[in-house]
Amino acid sequence: MNDSDARALGNLEGKIDLMLAEQDRAAQSRKHTYEKLEAMDKKIDATDVKIDAIDKRLKAVEEPVAEFSRWRERGIGAIMLISFAAASVGGVVVAFGKKVWVALFGS
Repeated sequence: MNDSDARALGNLEGKIDLMLAEQDRAAQSRKHTYEKLEAMDKKIDATDVKIDAIDKRLKAVEEPVAEFSRWRERGIGAIMLISFAAASVGGVVVAFGKKVWVALFGS
């Protein structure tokens, strides 16, 4: 074997070493990427579980809240009716109060 063959063989070994080192770096990079993806999958799964729990709680609360809202609307309607009746009675008293007072008590 002569010097040029040994040099060529050395160059090939160097290139192969570089290729192997690059493959190791790529493997480490892929490993890091897969670890990140796995962590994200775990977070997504935990988030799904939390969302399901919140949905169940909301469904349990939804009906009582709707019932409360219906009763609140009925209460507001009743207050409006009472207010209208009181205003009507007040209007009648103002309009005919003096005539009724004179008729009952005289002057």
